[in-house]
This record gives sequence, C-alpha cells and structure tokens, in this order.
Amino acid sequence: MRYAISFITFENWLELVFLPLCGKETGEARSAMVEEVLRFESKLYHAGKIPVRLLVTALILSNKLISKEQLKDLWEEIKMLDIFDIAIEEGIQKGKTLGIKEGGMETAREMVLETLIQRFNIVSTYISEQVRKIQNQDILKGLHRQAVICQDLHKFESVLKQVI
Repeated sequence: MRYAISFITFENWLELVFLPLCGKETGEARSAMVEEVLRFESKLYHAGKIPVRLLVTALILSNKLISKEQLKDLWEEIKMLDIFDIAIEEGIQKGKTLGIKEGGMETAREMVLETLIQRFNIVSTYISEQVRKIQNQDILKGLHRQAVICQDLHKFESVLKQVI
C-alpha cells in the first residue's frame, strides 16, 4: 500500500481509515502497528495527500487499540487544533443558518400580530399565544394574508383555529 501511495496509483483512500483495525497482532505488537499506521497517515496528511478528516477518523477508530499516552502524542502531532477550527467553523455556520431560519419565523409571527393590531387595534392573548407557537413558515404566511383580508378579528380567530 505504501508503494502504491508513493507512486499515486492508490485509489481507495478510505481503506486508510480502517487500516489500524486490520492485522492479527495483539498487545504491544498491535499497539506499535496501529501507531505506525497513524504516523504514516499523518505524514500523508502533512504532504497534502489525504484530508484531515480521514486521518482523524482513523485516529478515533484506533483509540482503544493504543494507550492514552500514545493517543495524546498522536493527537498533538496531528495538530488537532485544526480540527477544532473546522468544527467551530461548521458550528458557527449551522448556528447562522438556524438563526436566520428562526429569525425569519419570528419576523413572520410579528408581521401577523402587527397586521392584526393595525387593522383591529387589539389582539387577544389567545391569538397572540397561538401565533407564537406556530413553527411553519407557510402557515404564518397564510395567516398574514388572512390578517390582511379578514373582515373582523373573530373571522381571523376561526381561521387560526383551523390551521392549528
């Protein structure tokens, strides 16, 4: 496998993830083999031949096969801070996406209630609570439309009861 990788004829990079799990060695011999494989994969990562996620996955799968001390050394050698940066960036992106979605929902709720207040001067606590519970953007859009066209607040309330 090393030969194939050296000459870029190796195609199944995913095999590297499971390589530490292969072999019949036990005890110290097993631990040494796993460490050697992980160090080899680390060199491939540093050479830009494999993505960091592949290396980290192999490391995670190997965690019961090597000592905590070896794992800690490899962890630092691989520069896991890069992984934390990736995880933080992904978390921030997911948070932004969720925030935009939730912010849009809250805006839609406020638009329904504000339209009702503008048209009918007052909104019951019941209507306000029910609108704030709605988690579907399309329902809120429809309710906003109804808030604009309903003749009175009672008609809107009956529409609201139908959709919840």
